[in-house]
Amino acid sequence: MSANPANGHLAWRPRALRWSYRLKVPLMLVAVALVSGVAVAAATYALIERYVETNAIAQSQRLAGTLANSLGQAVLRNDVWRAFEIVRAPSLARTAEAAAPRVVVVDASGQVFVSLEPGVLPIGTPRERMPEPLAAAVGWILAPQPPEATYLLDDEASASWVTAARITGEDDALIGGVIVQQERGLSRAQTGAIVRQLALFGALAVFAVAVAGWIGGRRMIRPLERLRDAMRRAADRDVRGEVSSVSGRNDEVGDLGTAFLAMLREIDAKRELEREMLQAERMASIGRLTAGIAHEVNNPLGGMLTAIQNRRMRGGMDEATERTLALLERGVEQIHSTVGALLNEARSELQELREEDLHDLFLLVHPEAEHRGCALEWRVAVPAGSRLPSVQVRQVMLNLALNAIAAAAPGGRVSVRSRETRSAWHVAVANTGAVLDPGRLDELLQGRAQTDGGRLGLGLWITARLLHTLGGTLGLEPPPEPFVTELVASFPLRRT
Repeated sequence: MSANPANGHLAWRPRALRWSYRLKVPLMLVAVALVSGVAVAAATYALIERYVETNAIAQSQRLAGTLANSLGQAVLRNDVWRAFEIVRAPSLARTAEAAAPRVVVVDASGQVFVSLEPGVLPIGTPRERMPEPLAAAVGWILAPQPPEATYLLDDEASASWVTAARITGEDDALIGGVIVQQERGLSRAQTGAIVRQLALFGALAVFAVAVAGWIGGRRMIRPLERLRDAMRRAADRDVRGEVSSVSGRNDEVGDLGTAFLAMLREIDAKRELEREMLQAERMASIGRLTAGIAHEVNNPLGGMLTAIQNRRMRGGMDEATERTLALLERGVEQIHSTVGALLNEARSELQELREEDLHDLFLLVHPEAEHRGCALEWRVAVPAGSRLPSVQVRQVMLNLALNAIAAAAPGGRVSVRSRETRSAWHVAVANTGAVLDPGRLDELLQGRAQTDGGRLGLGLWITARLLHTLGGTLGLEPPPEPFVTELVASFPLRRT
């Protein structure tokens, strides 16, 4: 429906009928089969008619010659009845469908001696009263020296062939002649029989070809349908497997599938580039935020470290106070080093991981586990003969342990275990309670997931970034019973 701006009325425009290729191709093949069947039938009919016409001419000439040889004695004895029987005998042997020829026997004077149509050409009819084709044949018979050995006339007016043969005696004296007039081509009865047979066999052939064309057309169009369906579903899921079955074809449809796969790869590359650009923009924003916070954090940290050193310089501390100050000093230095690691400023001041660091980490984590009512299993040992940065390792382990305690909920269990291989030191943190699936982990590692309070959860993102700077990895592994989630942080080892 469309609006007419001249009069403000809506003019109805019928929607064009949509013809799908799954209908077009089979119907086109059926139409081609039908046209081909009609063309073959027409050509066959024309060939049959030409063959029948040529055969009719030869039969007419043979009939005229045979009758001329058989009628000599009857014409000499003026035996009209005998001559009539001889002339009528060939017509009795013909079938009902075949058109009977007109046979006329003339004497030496050119008058009708015997005719199969006595009502039209009675005995004694002179040449002048005969139809023009028969009169011309009589002229050829009576000619002293005929120009041709055989006589054949194509009469357009009567659509017939006229042949003639001379009747001669023993001394080649002219006795008379035989004239045979045969309709050109097929008779109506013969035409009807041929047309019926051609129509029957043609219809069967066209039907068989049409069915084969329809089936073949459907098979030809099926790859296009698969490609169309894959294009429709490309926005919702990965359709490369479906398109690959089409792109493997060695034809234009295969080229189209290959082009579509290339387009999908380009779209994926564009999406990946956009994701990387968003990630880079997020990282830049967090970096600017961290740089601003670092200045505000480092100033009070410096004051705290100065206060600890002043307290030590005054002396008079017991063992418990010394341990407490050492723990506070390591904790403040860890905070300072963590901020520096995020800013990529602490790479040249790496401190090696020691057993005291892991013990301090346990002292920090254990109170949180008791506060939440969780059972904490701690089986961690520093790898022998290797150098690992203390600050980054402690920060990674602290984040993973606190996340596991939060996920385990009251009454749950948390396990922190380490194992050493030839090339890496693995720390596995497992918990009961909430299950962490790979999709959620991917969102957390990219900093896109939100906490229950609607804030971005950056703990695992920071953990992954710290591991990335060390060349390590973080991933999910099947947990042992009774745990439901196990995160494994792998630190590459540099042997000393």
